[in-house]
Amino acid sequence: MYVNRRFYDKYVSTRDVELLHEYSLRVLKEVGVSFDCEEALEIFKKHGATVEGSIVKIDEDLLNQALETAPKTFTVTTSAGETKIGERFKPKTVGCYGPPKFLFEDDEYRVAMKDDMVKFLKLMDTSDVTDFVNNSAYDTADLDKTKDDFYMPQVAMCLKYSQKPTYGNVANSLNVRGKSLKEAAKGIAQLYKEFYDIWDRPVLLTNACALSPLGYSYEVLDNIMGLVEEGQPVTIITCSMTNLTAPAALLGSVIQNNATILAGIVLTQLINPGCPVIYGTVSSPTDMRTVSLAIGAPEAQLIQMASLALGRYYQLPVRTGIAGTDSLKPDYQAGVESFMILMTTYLGKSDFVLNHAGILQSYALGSYEKFVLDEEVNRILMRLNRGMDISDMRAEKVFAEIKKAGPLGNYLSGRTPKEYRQEHWLTKLFNRQAGNPQPIFDEIGDLRERASKEVEERVAGYTLPDLTKTQKDILNRYLPEDEKF
Repeated sequence: MYVNRRFYDKYVSTRDVELLHEYSLRVLKEVGVSFDCEEALEIFKKHGATVEGSIVKIDEDLLNQALETAPKTFTVTTSAGETKIGERFKPKTVGCYGPPKFLFEDDEYRVAMKDDMVKFLKLMDTSDVTDFVNNSAYDTADLDKTKDDFYMPQVAMCLKYSQKPTYGNVANSLNVRGKSLKEAAKGIAQLYKEFYDIWDRPVLLTNACALSPLGYSYEVLDNIMGLVEEGQPVTIITCSMTNLTAPAALLGSVIQNNATILAGIVLTQLINPGCPVIYGTVSSPTDMRTVSLAIGAPEAQLIQMASLALGRYYQLPVRTGIAGTDSLKPDYQAGVESFMILMTTYLGKSDFVLNHAGILQSYALGSYEKFVLDEEVNRILMRLNRGMDISDMRAEKVFAEIKKAGPLGNYLSGRTPKEYRQEHWLTKLFNRQAGNPQPIFDEIGDLRERASKEVEERVAGYTLPDLTKTQKDILNRYLPEDEKF
């Protein structure tokens, strides 16, 4: 059982949640949400929602019906095993998603290539704190873009390089041509089913972001409908910006986000009642001095904690928290902001986090070094969440130790006791050596140098998963030419 600290209770009370819910209902019923898709509009009409042009208005009864069928927990199954998602389980994680550029050890910024996608897949596959893999760089310049579908080759790369489950993202009109995006989404789900030879359960999880304020694009809707029809779970999220695509007041952002997410969840349950869905947000403040997204700001933490409280109110699996920063490098700012925002995941106890490691500059940049540094942040927060073992049995034991050592005694004798090994987290990268600093620095080097070394050792030691001939043949239908088996 993973400890649930309910960190958000310190900021959002039960009465607060009820007020947020009340006004979200008013937004759903009186303002509505835009759905840019005729098929989606017809589904809402069929089930009694008010449809005015592209605006859908949802009453409380229809919402409650959807919440009744949406499962509290679910399992993603692959040939490697089961990954359980929900409040009873440890939060599940996946690395940075899709930055168009990457920061490397020499402090130069460059456009990402397919090899960067592969390198990140190797880091995620070898990570002890990463549960899912995804394409950390996508639609890169060196992909063959003459094909009508160059999204599927990128999907196949996840299956080639890891046996961990995949956290996918929606296909778009740029990387899929000649067929609808709904067909593309269904094709992705069918590839995973065929690859794993699992046909009746969730085999992947996909991210679907609403269009703030209060809208869904046809691209996202096509993907949602295709995946849900195939019985595959989706994460419905918002990424609104205060005073730009959401009200200036944080309260307004939370209410608007909540109404938007709930509308998307209703659609999933109207299409396929009981299909798993995750309630999520990464909405953040806007820095109006530059009119830019500020994902590392403390207000982002507050918005996400309120959203986590709402997701718990609806008894849905929740995605919040990121190793988020607006910094340009893996520096002091990056560490502070990433730790703060990621607290929502482990101390607030959300169920899923995308971008748990490796992102910079409000999602625009990625960093191998920061990926392994953020892994340490994840480990620290996991340890904090465990807390201390305080019990009568343990107290009696330590009292006997104190009595034996007595005044001015010591506890250093023999082997390191198991209590020490059980209760202490020992860092792999951060310095804990004391003494004359210069010899220590000369020996271990700068933290980023240590992180870079860790990256290279992990990548060098990586081995491909042991796939069957059938699985290799399936992937060869989609993989880029230079990646085929």
